[in-house]
Amino acid sequence: MEKILIKADTRAEKGKSIARRLRKEGRIPAVLYGREVDPLSISVSLKDWEKLGKQIKRNMILNMEVHGLKKAEHRPVMIKHIQTGVLKNEILHIDFLQVSMERTIEVEIPIHLIGRSKGEANDGIVDQHLRSVKVECLPTQIPEKIEIDITDLDIGDSYHVNQISIPGIKLLEHLDVAVVTVIPPTVEEKPVVVEEAAPAAEPEKKEKEE
Repeated sequence: MEKILIKADTRAEKGKSIARRLRKEGRIPAVLYGREVDPLSISVSLKDWEKLGKQIKRNMILNMEVHGLKKAEHRPVMIKHIQTGVLKNEILHIDFLQVSMERTIEVEIPIHLIGRSKGEANDGIVDQHLRSVKVECLPTQIPEKIEIDITDLDIGDSYHVNQISIPGIKLLEHLDVAVVTVIPPTVEEKPVVVEEAAPAAEPEKKEKEE
């Protein structure tokens, strides 16, 4: 599968003032690091980044073309972290991780539930405990998501991590952890109204003797 190309320029200068200047020039400050790789301060074009748009997905391997070295180099990278400003569409900094296509890496894979459980027909509630699961695999084997079919789950049933099985994927979560459980419906208790007892009548005062 052809990887998305993203171009980057090396930069020798660092610091907040340099980062602000780069952003004014239409570039995003970034860093490239990895196992047995010297960290490299870089920047990428904001215009190029916006063009890529929704093509870049979580855990996707990108082909980074690095300029500013003795010669341009192509490196396989992943996005590890994107720092945003007050406005979420304002990108302040990006962390790229250089990977080896022959070496396993650890990644978080989102979990998607599919189907409607049996328990829901009886007003059961689907309670998803894990939204993602940490795994170890080769970059070429990273799944976009893990789908779990909950159709057969009745009230009180759970689906555990040890039931997930994907060839080439090593699960790094505790195997006995429940991913999802169908719990009984919530019963609203009606408030108990306590009727206040009527105050006892005061005994009539005895008439004073004449």
